[in-house]
Amino acid sequence: MATHSFSLDGEWLLAMGPGNAGRGEEWWRRPAAGARSVRAPGIIQEGFPGCHGVAWYWREFTPPPHPHLDGRFLIHFGAVDYLADVWLNGVYLGGHEGGETPFELDATRAVSPGAVNLLTVRVLNPTNDPIDGIVLDQAPHRNKRMSLFVGSGHNYGGIVESVEVRLAPPVRLADLFVRSDLVAGRVRVRAALRNAGVSAAPGRIDFEVHPGHGDTVLSGTDAACIVPPGDSVINLEIMLPDYRPWELADPVLYRAAAKLAMDRGDLADERSAAFGFRDFRVVNGFFRLNDRRLFLKSTHTGNHCPLGQVVPPPGAPDLLRMDLLYAKSCGFNMVRFISGMAHPWQLDLCDEIGLMVYEESMAGWCLEDSPHMGERFDRSIREMILRDRNHPSVTIWGLLNETPDGPVFQRAVNSLARIRDLDDTRLVLLGSGRWDGRFEIGSGSNPGGSEWEPIWGVEGGGSPAAWACGGYVAGAGDAHVYPPVPQSAATDHQIRTLGENTRPVFLSEYGIGSLMNVIRETRGYEQHGIRPDAEDFVFLRSMVSRFLAGWRRFGMDAVYAFPEDMLIHSQELHCRQRTLGFNLIRSNPQIAGFNLTGMLDHALSGEGAWTFWREWKPGIADTLRDGWAPLRWCLFASPMHVYSGAPVRLEAVLSSEDVLPPGDYPVSLRVVGPAGVTWQSEAVARIPAASPGADLPFAVPVFAGDVPLIGPAGQYVFRAELESGGAAAGGCLRFFVSEQIRGAEARRQPGASSIRSRFPGGITLWGVDSNIAQWLEGQGMRCRPFQRRRSSRLVIVGDLSAGQTHAAEWDALWRSVSRGATALFLSPGAFHRDDDPAGWLSPGIAGRFSQFNDWLYHKECVSKRSPVFDGMSGPGVMDWDYYGPVISSLLFEPEQESDEVIAAAFAVGYPCEGGCTSGMMMGAYPIGSGTALINTFHILENIGKHPAADRMLINLIRWAARKARR
Repeated sequence: MATHSFSLDGEWLLAMGPGNAGRGEEWWRRPAAGARSVRAPGIIQEGFPGCHGVAWYWREFTPPPHPHLDGRFLIHFGAVDYLADVWLNGVYLGGHEGGETPFELDATRAVSPGAVNLLTVRVLNPTNDPIDGIVLDQAPHRNKRMSLFVGSGHNYGGIVESVEVRLAPPVRLADLFVRSDLVAGRVRVRAALRNAGVSAAPGRIDFEVHPGHGDTVLSGTDAACIVPPGDSVINLEIMLPDYRPWELADPVLYRAAAKLAMDRGDLADERSAAFGFRDFRVVNGFFRLNDRRLFLKSTHTGNHCPLGQVVPPPGAPDLLRMDLLYAKSCGFNMVRFISGMAHPWQLDLCDEIGLMVYEESMAGWCLEDSPHMGERFDRSIREMILRDRNHPSVTIWGLLNETPDGPVFQRAVNSLARIRDLDDTRLVLLGSGRWDGRFEIGSGSNPGGSEWEPIWGVEGGGSPAAWACGGYVAGAGDAHVYPPVPQSAATDHQIRTLGENTRPVFLSEYGIGSLMNVIRETRGYEQHGIRPDAEDFVFLRSMVSRFLAGWRRFGMDAVYAFPEDMLIHSQELHCRQRTLGFNLIRSNPQIAGFNLTGMLDHALSGEGAWTFWREWKPGIADTLRDGWAPLRWCLFASPMHVYSGAPVRLEAVLSSEDVLPPGDYPVSLRVVGPAGVTWQSEAVARIPAASPGADLPFAVPVFAGDVPLIGPAGQYVFRAELESGGAAAGGCLRFFVSEQIRGAEARRQPGASSIRSRFPGGITLWGVDSNIAQWLEGQGMRCRPFQRRRSSRLVIVGDLSAGQTHAAEWDALWRSVSRGATALFLSPGAFHRDDDPAGWLSPGIAGRFSQFNDWLYHKECVSKRSPVFDGMSGPGVMDWDYYGPVISSLLFEPEQESDEVIAAAFAVGYPCEGGCTSGMMMGAYPIGSGTALINTFHILENIGKHPAADRMLINLIRWAARKARR
């Protein structure tokens, strides 16, 4: 008789145990009053939103009689998060600590076959306060937090995987570990046996290998055995004369089956496991699958779902399956389960579709040191490996994410020997991002290895590490890069030269998100009938309220038909920044692979390629397919916005994932603008022959040159095309050209006399560099310095923070404005007084300036229909490619409404209080008879350097002239 089972998934009763209640009340004997019906698998917070700590589950079931006199009744839990204690019919069976791995308890002594049995499970979902000595941050928990916060995980707990009752024979197969040898065709099988009896049992064990989809036996072997009481192990090998490797495009699976027969000849137990022949390792800094080099194309997921957190909500059971199918269909070859394991069925799917897995446990991130840290870390890693080590899709065990040097890091370093005792067939990576900076320790251990190997970057040396930009530790070979955005030329250069003069680099995190479309996501909750008090639903609705309040406050209704349209526009524009990232990364031949942040809008953010409800963001499928193409163009135009006639630096790099053999390939290059083709050239893509023992470069430069583009203002497209030999993707880059501002145009005031007549005394400058004065005079405008005894009609005020200003000067300025002058405050540094950044603001203008951190999560600046933006891109979300460095990270948060809001910024799905914030970028306030304009854009800093800054300054002066006319 083989083991068979029946499921206990479905409806359970659940009650909270506040103050650690339940044990004293003997809740293991009967359900508590007030218990609610919930689903399992599921989480506590579905039934009791916002509740944490101790919870109790109850489930009645009627088991059949056991078919074997000495058979065992086993209760198998796929996972209970975090600490479980289990009773059956009031008898304590045991427990388990660890929130994502399976455990099994023998219930034979407590079960009543043929009768109604009561299964009770006490679950400890840790909090910040100790319960049974356990604290959330000291338990493996990924990045859960007690309070909801964008970018972090919710604190959830409960029975999160399936539960089943297994009827097992007294001697059974407890585990099967299959290791395949790609070179020799050898299959090594390790069968773990368990004898529940008190005496040894003679028998026979048969091993067979079957194709993944058929009954044909490829090979088999059998052996007599004596199974002693307790646990024992049998090792056998099978040689396959004919076999095929597990490949990404052809994921061939086999199944190893073990059958245990006892001495009387009947079948006692059987067990099988799918496996594949594959080898995945790092050689000379690059990834190789089955001895073929590949560019690693990964993305990461926390398996986050609405309502159930790691369990899809009712009515949408396929959300997590969609993640994997989406990833495979648009070009990814790996999924990283970041600091939390995959569901077992997800790994089955990855095995079947040819999608590699990089798996980490919940101990890999944000684990605090404690007296129990070592055993908890070891348990998490050990149980992850024991559960998943048969899956051919699992090619990397990851130990840490963004973990600094300290006890947890050292525990991971010292764990390699224990890992190799469990599995010596996989690549092991030490720490994603290498925030430890201990580069004398290598990042990886290849299959069969017993040491940490220096495989990337500067590893192997003892040079001290230093923080660089955006999470990048200088010299790291396993690197995270999250630079400020819009990205600067220096950042672009940094990414294009990662690994220069060192070993190659694995860029294990980099990306750019959009705003989260919280309006549509909220409608998804409503559509699926999710209870309105579910804590993530409540949080999303509060984000919507915050966003709409800011939208109404700044009067943005005239910009888009609906506020949601701006969020959709942000999703569309983010695809171009994803393309920029692909160009930077794929053009660097020293980058061995890229893990894209992030797969989806998990953690209630906008960081994903698709949304929280698994809808594609507009245009992203094409962007990903293009970005991951094995043969693709990486095109650059620097700067992305130039004046007509000025030179633009054009570059074309061909990225070839070992697609093209060595040789010369003819290339055509063109730039197309509003008037047609404005430039064209021919070039050659030369793929060099590899030297012995070396690989071909992943990217080769094809063209670089300064090209003057003379033509009308508008959008231009740089195109590259292979004339023969290959079908390269990505051969299209959009950029912008503006016409030079002429002096006559700058002075022109439609419907009125010139700017000169509006400001007969000239334009007054205070805190403005002389080069800007020269630029203005070059546009035919008279300029003079600010003097408090001289009246002015227009004052442009720059950054005064470096100098000394006096109350008398500010009093004179504000008197001038109140009498009808216009003051353009073009730098928030104008108002800096002592330690108060807004100390010199007029009493009629109250508010504060705040520095915003734009990176993966960022704000969008939205321009309104205004003369300030005449002849410019907009209105709407301000395109980073067009505005570039003019976009600033400063917001003005006014305490009273502006008379005329010209531009505002919104961050939705951002890691701040409430997940959403907004502020003004440019707005005007009436001061007496005059006007004060507050601005946070980098206009003055870019005068004469960027067309958008030049145009905005001219438009502002013309706007002020209109004010003066009134």
